[in-house]
Amino acid sequence: MKHLIIAGTNKAATTSLFNYLSDHPDVCGSYIKQTNYFLDKDIQKKHGLTSVFQYENSHLNYQNFFKCNANHKFKLEASPDYMFYESTIKKIKSFLEHNQGEVVIILRNPVTRFKSWFNFGKQQNLLNEDIDFESFYKLNKQYTNEENLSLMAYKTGFYSNYLKKVKEILKNYKIHIFFYEDLISNPQKFLQTFCQQTGIDANYFSDYQFEHFNKTVKIKSKRLSYIYDSLRQFYLKNFYKGKLGVFLGAIIKSVVSPLYKKINTSSAKGNIQEEIIMKLNEDYASEKKKIAQMFNLNNIPW
Repeated sequence: MKHLIIAGTNKAATTSLFNYLSDHPDVCGSYIKQTNYFLDKDIQKKHGLTSVFQYENSHLNYQNFFKCNANHKFKLEASPDYMFYESTIKKIKSFLEHNQGEVVIILRNPVTRFKSWFNFGKQQNLLNEDIDFESFYKLNKQYTNEENLSLMAYKTGFYSNYLKKVKEILKNYKIHIFFYEDLISNPQKFLQTFCQQTGIDANYFSDYQFEHFNKTVKIKSKRLSYIYDSLRQFYLKNFYKGKLGVFLGAIIKSVVSPLYKKINTSSAKGNIQEEIIMKLNEDYASEKKKIAQMFNLNNIPW
């Protein structure tokens, strides 16, 4: 069975893609989309990420994330922070030495991604609600730590710095590069291309109804958000592995999460200063060319 590992990038609709593909009868999606399995423990701790099963110097625990049947031909997961860490890519390489698999990277225009992180950082309580876009830009350029993913948005937008290592370490394995803009503008065409490149039967998506998942929203009550996130982490840590966890997970996904979003979220509309957008366009101007040359790409949609 072939593994498809969506390894990057965050804020690029990886949740939507994971859900679309997991609906395919040939695809066995991990029972938690973002396994974080190949991330080092210290990285998980820094970013408040968790992995129900830990690497522990071996990839054997990885299969515990999949509950497949005889009809499945592919195993899928999506942990969009993978691409940023060399140690993680080396673990994936070790895994691919013993398992058939391919790596998928989805990139997004780093400017619009930066804008998304501005709103998402507030949603995740990584930023003060009162911070403006210019201050966010300045803080990002000054930030040198790795605890706050929102304040790493500027640095991680220079994709070529990370993709160089990904390509070098995984030189003997297939790496697919796709783009968020293509997925959003025409998801059916995107999935047809994706399936063609990875070997999945594309016919399933001919009349598929595409939905947008994990939209960035504005949080009404940070206290309620904290309680919701704490309960979710408690559930992942204590109940997710067993049959009871799977049952509770279905209830959370279908009932609790939609109710929480209805009560405590609204559309995110941060004030974006155009002069900062111009600066960002200048900062990232060379990225498109670097990525195109690195992977011999002709039509990067930004």
